Amino acid sequence: MADHTGSAPEAATRTPRTPIQAIDRAIALLDAVAEGGPHGMTLGALADTTQLAPSTARTILSSLVTHGLIAQRGSGRSYTLGSRFFELNRRFAMQADLSAVAAPVLRALWERTNETVHLTVLQGTRRLDLAVLVSLQLLRVDPTSAGYLDASASPLYKTAAGKVLFAGLSRSDRLAMLRTAAWHDDHPPAPETLMADMDAVLAQGYATNLEEEAVGVCGVAAPVRDQSGGTVAAVCLGYPSTRHTPDHAVLLRNEVLGAAAELSALLGGDPSGSAR
Repeated sequence: MADHTGSAPEAATRTPRTPIQAIDRAIALLDAVAEGGPHGMTLGALADTTQLAPSTARTILSSLVTHGLIAQRGSGRSYTLGSRFFELNRRFAMQADLSAVAAPVLRALWERTNETVHLTVLQGTRRLDLAVLVSLQLLRVDPTSAGYLDASASPLYKTAAGKVLFAGLSRSDRLAMLRTAAWHDDHPPAPETLMADMDAVLAQGYATNLEEEAVGVCGVAAPVRDQSGGTVAAVCLGYPSTRHTPDHAVLLRNEVLGAAAELSALLGGDPSGSAR
């Protein structure tokens, strides 16, 4: 068994404190379990390491086991990190790797179009830009009248990239997000109408935004899909409405579709962009 002498003070020093004691204790236990390696740590060793009462440690560990963050080994006598960490690490690595893999594709798209390029993923109920290449052309959008919203409050269905990411979810997940998301929309669409619109986005393989989120700002986006066929990101071109013409819109749509297909192929997805 590993020698845990002096581990408790080290753990207390290493783990920052927050106003929420239960989270601090859970993190301390997770750190201790991680230090225990593949053979795991017993309840007693974990209690000693974290300076928690065995009953308190057992209660917290039970919750962590329920959520898959901790696993019990050897008839429950020792604790190791749970399988959920593998999934969380996969998502983290995918986002980190996605930026690197996408960099040359995004750069080429930016150079061909000279419009603002976004690589966007879904984080909870909001869109998160992993990369942005800003157009060298003047946007000519008045910031005092554009009406920008905080990303966490802006509905996904108001932007091209958001629509692509929202459409990539199952209908039940979309409806659940509508019920729980803290989005701001004075005139939200009827849920069934919105579901039909997102089904259309999924079927056509791209989405557009014509000043729906901000006055003077347009966009077009296409999904990036991995080997499972699921939507993992959106490639988007943003441009000012002053440059919006039918011909320019078609040009940008085709460029976005091509870039998204190229990136999907690099991730092992179907370059045709077909959802499975």
